Amino acid sequence: MTLAPAGLDAATFSDVLRVAGSGDFDRWQEQIRRTGGCSDPIRLIGVTKTIDPATKTVLHYYSTDEEPGGMLRIACGNRRASRCPACAWTYAGDTYHLIRAGLTGDPDKGTPHTVRDHPRVFATLTAPSFGPVHNRPGNRSCRCGTRHGEDAPELGTPLDPGTYDYAGAVLWNNHASDLWRYFTIYLRREIARRAGLTQKAARE
Repeated sequence: MTLAPAGLDAATFSDVLRVAGSGDFDRWQEQIRRTGGCSDPIRLIGVTKTIDPATKTVLHYYSTDEEPGGMLRIACGNRRASRCPACAWTYAGDTYHLIRAGLTGDPDKGTPHTVRDHPRVFATLTAPSFGPVHNRPGNRSCRCGTRHGEDAPELGTPLDPGTYDYAGAVLWNNHASDLWRYFTIYLRREIARRAGLTQKAARE
């Protein structure tokens, strides 16, 4: 009979021992390390092939069948600490370094130190609303009348699933990168126009 450590039920502890004793434990541990300790990794299943178009030779083949559990785990990337503390911490750290580089310069990131002398604007851009959701508005209760905890599973979910614009949310998020790209292109053009500069001069 194996006694589980305090706070860990016997079934979970048995699973831990089984995984730790398996032959592919090193690869399992490597996946966990590469996800940064993500608490809810995305599990990918499938096959990829890289084929030389001229000779039709398979240059590289990969299948998740060879991975522990038959799947590849990657970090979820969630920004909310209540959902994934590890990914939220990584996101916060990356954001800090990006903002710092933009304000003080960082040649390693392609931003010269002369940027310190430039005018600064810290603009907050908010995505459109697709319907009210459960939230934690400061010290007040949510619109549903409940004061949600930080890890409440309903946070971010629609107050009224019947009227929430799911299609709009999916489409907007799917095209968010293109929307951002076009926004930055037209923003630079507008700044150059208002400053009486060519786009090249404005970039410099």
